[in-house]
Amino acid sequence: MASPWSKFVKEKSSRAEDRFLGERFHDRLLLIRALTRNAKLNEEIEFPELNANGSQVGFDTIGDTILDFTIIDHFSQGSKKLEKIRCSPEQLNDLREFYGNNLILHKFAKNSLKLQDYLIWGSDEKARKVWNDQRTDLLADCFEALLGAIYLDKGIKGVMKFMEKTRFFQTIDRMSRR
Repeated sequence: MASPWSKFVKEKSSRAEDRFLGERFHDRLLLIRALTRNAKLNEEIEFPELNANGSQVGFDTIGDTILDFTIIDHFSQGSKKLEKIRCSPEQLNDLREFYGNNLILHKFAKNSLKLQDYLIWGSDEKARKVWNDQRTDLLADCFEALLGAIYLDKGIKGVMKFMEKTRFFQTIDRMSRR
């Protein structure tokens, strides 16, 4: 019989995998870590394994770097499915700054991905629905942590597949009316 921790990992990760990837992580604990807010680990928790697994801290840094890479790759070489777009270094940097903007990422994560529904929040964060605060962009870091976990588990091809599945560039263009 599976332990309560194993059931928790399977349930939490399955929902997120189905929503974001359409396939399973090789190491689901990477996904659980990416979904776990540090605030959750600062309170009494049901599973000591969650505390041992850690929070998304650090994964967001990896994800930020991977996001920059995918943006630059998308616009400098183009995807095989998209018409190639040639940009100057200055234009590439502008595009990287635009698509990597924390407010835009927060909006994408909140409205398009509904990432807030998959995160493991601290009880105070969840009660206050901090993701709805007009002054916050915290879902940007959560999105980047998710990218970090996908990269660590599936490599750059997995990240590219995720970006295509979520229609990242098209959705942000539509949201921004760029």
